[in-house]
Amino acid sequence: MPHFEPLHLPTLTLVIGVVLFMAAGIMTLVGVTQRTYRGYWFWTAAQWANMLSALTLFLHDTHPWMVPLSVLLSLQWPLTMLAGMRQFYIRSNFRTPPLTDLVLLVGGFLAYVTIWRQNPNDVGARVATFSFINICFYTYTAWQVHSIRDWRQSPYLKAILFFLIVAAGFQMPRMVAAFGAWGVPVADPNQIQQPVVLIGLVAAVMFSVYMCLLLTYERTEQDLRESHRQLRIMADFDMLTQVPNRRHFNEMAAQTLRLSPPGSSALMVFNIDHFKQVNDESGHAGGDEALKLVAGSARKILRSRDLVGRLGGDEFVALLPNTTINDALHVADRMVRQVDQGRSSLQQRPLSLSFGVVQIQPGESLPDATHRADQALQEAKRQGRGRAVAAEQEGEEGVFTTVRTLGINEA
Repeated sequence: MPHFEPLHLPTLTLVIGVVLFMAAGIMTLVGVTQRTYRGYWFWTAAQWANMLSALTLFLHDTHPWMVPLSVLLSLQWPLTMLAGMRQFYIRSNFRTPPLTDLVLLVGGFLAYVTIWRQNPNDVGARVATFSFINICFYTYTAWQVHSIRDWRQSPYLKAILFFLIVAAGFQMPRMVAAFGAWGVPVADPNQIQQPVVLIGLVAAVMFSVYMCLLLTYERTEQDLRESHRQLRIMADFDMLTQVPNRRHFNEMAAQTLRLSPPGSSALMVFNIDHFKQVNDESGHAGGDEALKLVAGSARKILRSRDLVGRLGGDEFVALLPNTTINDALHVADRMVRQVDQGRSSLQQRPLSLSFGVVQIQPGESLPDATHRADQALQEAKRQGRGRAVAAEQEGEEGVFTTVRTLGINEA
């Protein structure tokens, strides 16, 4: 069996202090050079306090009160880390309020001071009390982390939860040994203090530092993905009306047409009659409200597989898969009624809509169909506005087969 020399506790304490200093320094460097989030500096403060806990032990021979101070700086670690978690996951419903953490820390520290003052030389009593309180704090923090709603999705949060549970269990043997030596003179303090447990805890703390950094980077990555999503929406959608812009509509419409039987889709181009007059009388804010009303009405009555977009200005377009011209004219009529209903509830001025409707022919491109629908729209305006005109086939100018006055529109 290999023989290991007993660990020299002062040397071990110095090494641990240096390691903890490096951990706190790394956290601080990342904090001042990279983007961080609420709670990060609580995690950093926990590492610095842990480092000071190791350093204060060098002064306990000349200043005995350094022992309880070192204990306080060590006991704070899981609870200060929890304070950071509360800020980092501020939308989570933790099981207790933050004040509970402070009460536990103060109560645990006072319990240790009480035991320490009774007999400062009772190593078993001190170690047993410290271990018991520390196990309680680690377990309590794990219980709180388990309440964070993101812990099932985040591998790093799972790792922290696992670490807290293991760290609590890792201290059990030392606590049991210390309780067995309570009030009994101890010839070798290493048998009670078990430096190997201290080494394990420091290694675990270093691991938790790494996990906290990964949590920060995970949040940054999530924010970047959300920013890209929002930029994509801004690039694809008209922000005023919340419908696809011309480019995005054309992309989606081309894909829809490829998946639909040839010649089965109808296309409508429509706009608000006398829109300039609306702007002149109600201002640009009134014009914006009219555009939003029309777009919202279209979204309400169209099917989930239908597409609607804004071509620009007050002109909109809708693609209706598996729809005949006659059915598309009924859709236009329903849209007009929906707009008038919304206008009445919002107490806005009457709005009139004109439509150009076409059946997309087999092999016909979307731009060509849009051009025909736009010609039909212009014909609707020439015939008095407030109506839908259908061009059933491409031909010479003026070949329009259906003209329908819509709903309750006013010319």
